Amino acid sequence: QPELGKPMRNCYSLPGPDFTYGMYLPKRDGGVAEAIGHWDAVKAKPHVRIMPRDFVTMGRMAVGEGCTTAREFALFYKFKDVRCKDEGILRYGCKVPPGMTFGRPPR
Repeated sequence: QPELGKPMRNCYSLPGPDFTYGMYLPKRDGGVAEAIGHWDAVKAKPHVRIMPRDFVTMGRMAVGEGCTTAREFALFYKFKDVRCKDEGILRYGCKVPPGMTFGRPPR
């Protein structure tokens, strides 16, 4: 029965200060400092882009070296592998073309 003059209590008493809510993980429970400072992050791998071969430049170089037969051309292509340059990407340190404004060509 409720005490005289007081309403009946419809809740439970809270546990003591040594009670832990949830599950305690002794290995990884470092609190806020561990949560902020120790992210389980994946390291980014550098993206290596292999450009296609520049056969026009290699053919011009082979003729300049004196290649005349298909075998000589094939050997030249094997040892002098020239790749196309990626003109669409402005790398760090490159000069921006005069008509370029904030990475977009003019109209």
